[in-house]
This record gives sequence, structure tokens and C-alpha cells, in this order.
Amino acid sequence: MSTTPPRAPAACSPPPRTRSRTSTRRHGSNLLGQEINPASYAICKADMVVKGQPIDNIVLGNTLTNPAFENRTFHYCLSNPPFGVDWKQHRKAVETEHQIAGFAGRFGPGLPRVSDGSLLFLMHMISTMREPSATDEHQSAGRAAIVLNGSPLFTGGAGSGESNIRKWVLDNDYLEAIIGLPTDMFYNTGISTYIWVLS
Repeated sequence: MSTTPPRAPAACSPPPRTRSRTSTRRHGSNLLGQEINPASYAICKADMVVKGQPIDNIVLGNTLTNPAFENRTFHYCLSNPPFGVDWKQHRKAVETEHQIAGFAGRFGPGLPRVSDGSLLFLMHMISTMREPSATDEHQSAGRAAIVLNGSPLFTGGAGSGESNIRKWVLDNDYLEAIIGLPTDMFYNTGISTYIWVLS
């Protein structure tokens, strides 16, 4: 098992991180993450201290406009981005990356409606997964899991940004499974949630 650290595009709260710690200790990996909410960021850093992980691996900032671990790829990625967050405030930066970088950037396949940025987080996560090596059998492809609400599955008609992104995910065989979770799994929300498993 490689010591390349996993990546969380949006840092998670202490309970998932705590459960991940046992696994990372066994495999010699470190956790990295980025969080936009200052309170969640502080809680996460405190949890890292308690678990003996480097606190510099958790960064405060916006994953969509200023990714903390740019140009790095990872074996394992976990994310629980905010459900249904609009990206109107960051529209210019996201649209610029989409138009200028295209498929060489994170958002080449398309852009979802401004009222829900869930698929932006999904494309960001796919861009951070390590490519398999044709010459090194020990360098496996990256794997990822992201928790999303039902919106990325059902919004957007044929030819829309959402539809083009889903088509790109399927055409490139990134999707392994979508797991429907029971309602009331997350604090303060009873909406349906799904884990997208990617590789």
C-alpha cells in the first residue's frame, strides 16, 4: 500500500475522520482536507491534533475557486460537500476555468445550474483521483466516495450541464456504484442522500 495521502476536497467533521484514522495509521497515510466553514475547520484541526495527524494538512478555503492541493492526485478521496449550495458568488472563477482550461481543468464536461454546485464538487474530486500506471503494477488507480443529495441524479434535461456531466462520468467509466442511504442519516436534514463510489 502506498503512503500517498488520501484527499478530502471538503474536510469532514470529526466522526468520519475519527473512523478513518485507524485505517490511515495501519497504512502509513495522512489525511488532507479543505474546509470553507471556519467553525468546521477549527473542529477538524482539533480532531487532527487529538489523533496525532499533522494539522497543516487541513486548509481553510474554497475548494471550487482555490483548491489547496492543486496538481496533486490521490489514491483515496472522500467528500461530504454541502447539499444544494449555490455557486453564484464564484461564478466568474468557475466559468473562466471551464472556458479556458476545458477538459484540461476540472470543469470541462459542463457546468450545472448556478443554484446547485454538487456536480462541481464531483468533477473536482474526479480530477484529484490518481490515474492507473501502465508501467507500474503497484500504482493503482484512485478511488473516491462522495455524499450527495438526489439533485445530481435527477436535475437537468438532456443536453443540460448536469446531463453532460453525468454522461461524461458514465462514458469515462468513473462510476462504480450509487448507494442510496436511509433518510435522517445526517444531522438537521431528512432529505435522501446517496454515496457515489468512483474509480
